[in-house]
Amino acid sequence: MMGRWIFIRDKRLTRTAKIVLAVIAIAALLAMLPLRLVLGWADPSGRTLRAQAVEGVAWDGLVGELQLGPLPLGLMEVDLMPLPLLIGRAQFALERPDYPGARPFSARVRGSGGNLAISHASGEVPLGGMMAPLPVRTLTMNGFSAQIDGGACVAASGTLGLVVPAMGAMVDAETVLAGEARCEDGSLVVPMTGPSGAERVDFRIAPDGRWTATMSLIGVPPEMATPLIEMGFEQRRNGVGMTASGTL
Repeated sequence: MMGRWIFIRDKRLTRTAKIVLAVIAIAALLAMLPLRLVLGWADPSGRTLRAQAVEGVAWDGLVGELQLGPLPLGLMEVDLMPLPLLIGRAQFALERPDYPGARPFSARVRGSGGNLAISHASGEVPLGGMMAPLPVRTLTMNGFSAQIDGGACVAASGTLGLVVPAMGAMVDAETVLAGEARCEDGSLVVPMTGPSGAERVDFRIAPDGRWTATMSLIGVPPEMATPLIEMGFEQRRNGVGMTASGTL
């Protein structure tokens, strides 16, 4: 009787059965893998994705006060994407939850240190005073993608824009300046224009992480230039302008 029991037990634990059990055990562990651990493994330096509060598992997480580089994204749903893992890439899908007052935003992100890839980015990111003294309120993205390797821009496409609040008679309503992103000598370059063509922002991020943004208002009459100059603009040959810079 004992011999029969051993025979049945050995028959059930075939090599295939052991492999299946091991796969099930690994799958169960992966299913419960905390998102906080995965974010730490994917970006040990914390330069690409930073968060103050992380809840949930890798495949279905919620992150508070999330930052993409220097950009404050706030509350976001963050999910590790399984297919890129097959080629050794930890890529995350970001999406802002739908709640009252939330601005839509979604993107796919991967990277660590000086390397970053963002794709399918669309929506709005409040800037606060990040680009001071430029009077800009919000960064907009529409199908924006960029690949940064070692700090240098190697590929970029889609649209980036800046929302400028009303500034008097010349810009009497909230205005969106937008343009197509491209790489130029390792820098990410976005020449943005407003709806009338008189508003312009030339935005550039150099490989060393230094960014500059020059806002120009072309053809400003003298009577409209004075209040803008009082706001910090400078008189220029073809209108008024202002430059801001910083380091990411």
